[in-house]
Order: sequence, then C-alpha cells, then structure tokens
Amino acid sequence: MEKEDKIHQHRLNFKLHLISNPNYFGNLSDLGIKGLPEPVELIAGNTSYEELSCVGHNPASDILTAIVEIKRPNGFSGDSCTDGSQEYVRFYLDYGDGTWVDHGLASFNAHDLKFKEDLCYAVSINIDPKKRRCCDRKPVLPKVLAILSWNVAPPANTPAYLPVWGNRLVRDIQIAPRHGFLCNLTDVLDGPCIEKLTPLALAQLKEKLAAMEIPKAPSAPLEKLLKKLGKDDKLGQMRAVFPQVMKLASDNTDIAAANALAALPQLGIDLSKFDDFILKPDFNTTYEELHCVGLDREAEHLHGVIEIKRKAGYSGDLCDDGSREYIAFYLDFGSGWEYQGTTWVDVHDIDGIPKGGLWYQAQLPISLEKHKKEWCKAGKARIRGILSWASPPPANQPNFVPHWGDREDCWIEVRPLPKGVPEGELTPFIESIGSMPVDQINGSGFANGDNIGGTLTADDSPFGGVIRIAGQVAFPTSNNLEYRVMVKGPSDAVHKPWTKSFNVTVFTVIGPLLTINNVTQVATGDWFEYIPQAGPVFKSVAGNLLAPFTAAEEGLHSVYIQVREAGAPLLLATSSLEQFFVDNTRPKVDVEITSGEGNCGKFAIGDLITGTYAMEDLHSRSLSLAITPAAEASGGLLAFTSRVPAAPLPVPAPGASASNALSFAALTLDTSGASGTWQLDTTAMDPCGYNIRIHGTDRTIVNSGFIGWWAADIEGFCLDAPAGD
Repeated sequence: MEKEDKIHQHRLNFKLHLISNPNYFGNLSDLGIKGLPEPVELIAGNTSYEELSCVGHNPASDILTAIVEIKRPNGFSGDSCTDGSQEYVRFYLDYGDGTWVDHGLASFNAHDLKFKEDLCYAVSINIDPKKRRCCDRKPVLPKVLAILSWNVAPPANTPAYLPVWGNRLVRDIQIAPRHGFLCNLTDVLDGPCIEKLTPLALAQLKEKLAAMEIPKAPSAPLEKLLKKLGKDDKLGQMRAVFPQVMKLASDNTDIAAANALAALPQLGIDLSKFDDFILKPDFNTTYEELHCVGLDREAEHLHGVIEIKRKAGYSGDLCDDGSREYIAFYLDFGSGWEYQGTTWVDVHDIDGIPKGGLWYQAQLPISLEKHKKEWCKAGKARIRGILSWASPPPANQPNFVPHWGDREDCWIEVRPLPKGVPEGELTPFIESIGSMPVDQINGSGFANGDNIGGTLTADDSPFGGVIRIAGQVAFPTSNNLEYRVMVKGPSDAVHKPWTKSFNVTVFTVIGPLLTINNVTQVATGDWFEYIPQAGPVFKSVAGNLLAPFTAAEEGLHSVYIQVREAGAPLLLATSSLEQFFVDNTRPKVDVEITSGEGNCGKFAIGDLITGTYAMEDLHSRSLSLAITPAAEASGGLLAFTSRVPAAPLPVPAPGASASNALSFAALTLDTSGASGTWQLDTTAMDPCGYNIRIHGTDRTIVNSGFIGWWAADIEGFCLDAPAGD
C-alpha cells in the first residue's frame, strides 16, 4: 500500500517533477540526449492507470485506431467539470525497411469518474500510406507502433520514446492494394524511366489512371477455394462452403448457392458431416478474433479491433472481393442491451501473414444524445461487440453465438451535454472553431491547449486559412431542420450569413446497413440542410461540420448559428456567440551575410562569417537558422550573437567542438518578432557551396489542422580551403 501511495503522489505531482527535471523518472535516459540530468525516481511504462490494448487499421478508409483502457477511478487531474488530463497516442509505421515513419498524434480527455468498471476509449487518425502495390504483387504489410503517454505527448519522430505512464504496442496491418490492368502502368510511373514528365503532369496522369481503375473481381469460386485445401483439412472445407450454406439457409431460392453446393459430392465433400458445426455454433476463433471494443467520444463512433490469424480462409486474395468480418454493436445503459447497428471490414487470403496475425478496425457511428446528462455529470454504458465472419449477426440478439468469431464486452463513458445545453430542449451550439473546442478560445479570439483529437497544441493562437466551424443541434424536434451560419468580421456592422457550398462525409445507417457518402451542402437562400437525424434512418456528419469558413479580412470575428424548420419563417433557436481572431499573414523573414564579400561571397575555412537576421509577425512563434548541405556543414558552429528585443540567447551544447558542433540554431518567440546578428565558425567545415537559411513560423492554427504560417529566406556563400592547402 505504501508503494501504491507513493506512485499516486508521483502521479499527482507529475508536471511539477518534469519542470524540475525532464528526466525525473528516467524514461528519457536511453534516448541519447546529451546533458540530461540524472533521474530521481525510476518509473517508465507504468500501466496501472491506463493501457493501450489494441491497434487496428481499416484498409478501405485508411483509418488507424487505438483502444485505450482506463483502469482506475482517479489519478486523471479532475472530474468531468474540469479539463481533466490528456491521453496521447502517437502512431508510427514501418513499411519493411526498419524505419519508423511518424504518421501523427491523437488524444482524448480522461477524468476522475468514480466508476468501478474499466472504461474503453478509441482514438483514430487517417493515414496516407507511403506504399501501395498492385493486388497481384507482394502485399504491403507494415508494422504499426503506437505509443500511449499520459499528460505528455510522445515527441514527434522519436519511435524509441518510452512514456512514464502508458505503454508501447506493435502490431501488423494491411494496406489496401491497387486493382486492374492499369495498376501496373501506375507502378511504372513510380519507376526511374519517367524522368521526362514534369511532377505536375505525372501527378495528373496518376490521378486519371486511378479514376479509371477496374473494380476487384468477385469472390473466388468455391471449387477454386476447395482445391487449395488438403483432403484432411475438414475445418477449412467447412469454412469454404459456409457462405453458400448460409445464403441458402436464409433464402432457399438462391439458385447460385444451391448450384455451388450441389457440386460438392463431385469434389469428395459430404456436407452432412458438417451438421454439428452448422447447427451448434460455438465461437470458433481459429481464423479471426475480436479483441477490443471502445467508443470514440468526439466522433461518437463505436470501434472494434479484429485479429486475422491465418493466411487463407477468407474467400479470395487481394485481387478478389474476399469476405467480410461483421461486428454487431450493443449498448446497455442500465435497462438491457440496445442494438446500435452492424459494421464490417473486408479481409482476404494473404500469403506471408505475420506470426502475430493482421489487425483490422471497423467503426459504427451512433448517437448518444438521449443518454447524456447535464454538464458535469458523466454517464456510463456497457458495450458489446459480436464478431461474425461472412454472415452478419441478426439484429436485436445480444446473446447471439456466431459460427466464426466471438464477442467482446467493456464499458464506455457517456460524456455529459455541453455547458449551457439543457436536457431535452432543442439547442443549437458551436462545439469547435478551427478544430479548437470553443471553451478553449478566450474572449480575444485566441486558442490555448489541445485541439479536438489532440493533433496540435495552441498557445495564444489565432486562426487562418480554412476555419472549420463544427457544432450540433441538440434534441432536434424533427428531421426537417435547416441552419444558417452567421459571421461578423471586424468591419461588418452586423452578422451576415455564410453561404459558400462545401462537402461533407455523411454516415447513414438503415437497419443493419452502414453507408458512407460524400455530400455537397448547397445553401437555399441563407440556409443549409441539417443532415444529422435519428430514427429508423440514422445520419451523422463527419466532424459535425457546419461550415468551412475563410475570412476576407483579418482581426476579431464572431459567429453564431440559427435553426428553423425547413422553409418556415419562424426561428426555433439561436446558439451562443463565439469569437475567433483571424491571421492570414505569413511572417516576414530576412537573413543577410555582412562580413567579407557578403551574400554569395567566397570565404576560407576558418573564417568567422557574420550576418543579420530578422523576423516580423504579430503572433511570432519561432525562427531558426540552418546551414546546408547539412552533412558537409556538420562541423560548423552557428550561433545567435544578439537579439532585439532583448532576451536570453540559446546556449550551444556543452563541450561543442569540431566533432559535435552545431549547424542549426533556433529561437522561441512570444513577441511580434526579433532581429539581431549571427555568426558561423567555419573551422571544422568542409570546402563546399553553402546556403544559410532562415525559417520563421507563427502561432496561427492554419486550415484547422496545424500550427504556423511560415516563411523562409536564403543566402549563399562558398567555402574554400585556405590558400596554400
């Protein structure tokens, strides 16, 4: 107990310990960082509070999902009335060459919730795979590394990072291939013989070819599948005929299924020997297994992660349709299981499947609105996923036992309604601007903290580019509502409707069927259709997008939304007013060489080259100087020698010398810019033509997705060996 109390105290004082010593817990000791202080208390990879339990990928959507299990009722920096704390997951992929490629970060809030049950949370990112191949070639099966870290984001491009609180998980996934005879031509375009095409022309040609690609072939015929199996592989034979058996069982007029099964005696297969298997299903997980289920609270999507265990038994290879792994989801809010719908992911026969299997993800959009309590009062529900191969589980049967597959249970948090939204009353609200929750945007229109999904951290940040305004209409009174987005710029006398058309991704669930479509939102007058709806047809919009706004001027803006019945003159409700500051101006940067022959001049090795730098921006974040090419410049010692306005200058690493000198220097800024002088000691550099580059970034949240408008400048010089050498 004493040890537990000590660990909990370290948890409570975590940030304070890191301020005093970034290596307080010793988790950075193996990263090769010079000058790190010695650890005080050794804690690394502690999973007593949270643990990353599953990672899976959906090849069709390129969504990569992690499931995190929260194991304790406290230790998360506050209840649901507070910001709580952040659980971060960073994802890396290794495409087979041993190099981990950073694909991004996701996160979610965790709170002290006083629930006895463990809670399962899902976080996801969309990836852009760096490698694809034609379906008839070697499959692309990268490894994925996910790193869970509590309250400190795993640093970018640091796959060896070990968190203090959290863990690392490595799994194998499959990337969707290309299809059709044009696929091989697309591969050729990636080869060395196309150098005469301009990059733009090459990209346009690839885009046209992708649009022309031929769809996959249907699932492989039964006879072909059976011939691949040995005579003694009775389970494999049952697996091959199972889809046709189930089709005929559900529709005895299915001629194709009847004909396929009628040919079995000629192949030496007696279907009657499979009666016990067909009539007495018993969670067979030989081929696939559902390992984790959880809820993505931000998107309100249920997720399941599936392990595919064998190289065959999935009705065809990557050039075929293959087969489907279905997951039926149920939630129990305290009065019994309620069917939510069924989703799926397509799988295939894949030679060379890794020993630990391949890991897939499937998700289902839902609405939890009617189960949410008022602000500060989090709820919970039990979640169940039922995995069934080739045949979807029947609806409203939470105890269904599939022939192939299993089921998995956990608990989820039902987060409360937003502040100011009363239970049961139609209320429009804006939940985020530029991906930042509105409660993290101050009265001056600047954002601070983590955005939705945890992909960026704002620091008194304005907004620029495409500013995505997201929100909802709580407790809609009908499925025939319209909304309008009212925006006021700095020079506007009144708010004006924003009516520019835009595209949204719409999830539709009709009974057990989930479809995903791109829909163009076109304003009728000043009003857009409010797409989300409940009932027999459930619809939701990805990211709850209401409008992507682009500002015509800079400065403080305000926005609200209004709702009415479609075509009716009477307003039903108006949201609260939210403010945001727009900055669409890139920094101004300049670097000059002032010593010797100046810009483009010649210098001798050993010369001390000096110059000036400057950056101007109302919301500066950082500037850096670098000498390139980096390899030849690696012996140089670059340093800032003055700074206006006055502030401490960065100190070169202890013991910097010709063997470990620095050809890069950076300043962190929180002003309207900085200027001053720099110097470069060339004593240990190689003879070469060099550039000195300045790169400046500001604090703006750009296009709702990343931090920093940026600008760069460059000057060149030549470095020769000293005369007589």
